[in-house]
Amino acid sequence: MSGVAVAVILIALGFLFAVGLVLYGRRRAAEQRLQRTRLETEIGGHRQEASAHASRAEELRPQAQAHRDEAARHLEEAEELEQRATRSKRFAARHESQASERESRLEQL
Repeated sequence: MSGVAVAVILIALGFLFAVGLVLYGRRRAAEQRLQRTRLETEIGGHRQEASAHASRAEELRPQAQAHRDEAARHLEEAEELEQRATRSKRFAARHESQASERESRLEQL
C-alpha cells in the first residue's frame, strides 16, 4: 500500500471517529435533556405533595390540640370520679360496720 492510501485511510478513519464522537455527544445531550425534564417533573410533583402534606398537617394540628384538651378534661373527671368512688367505698364499709355493731346489740337484747 502506498503512503497516500494509508494517509487517506487514516484521514477517513479520523473523520468517521469525529462523526461518531459528534453523534455520541448529541445523543448523550438529548438523553441528559430528557433526564432533566423527567427530574424537573418529579421535583415539581414532590414539591406539590410536600405542600399538600404540610397544608394537611396545619389543618390537623388544631384538631389534635382539641383532642388533647378533651382528653385532659376526661382524665380530670376520671380522677375525680375515682376519688368519689373511694370515699363512697369507705362510707359503705363504715356503715356496714355500724350495721353489724347494731345487729350485735340487737341480738343481745
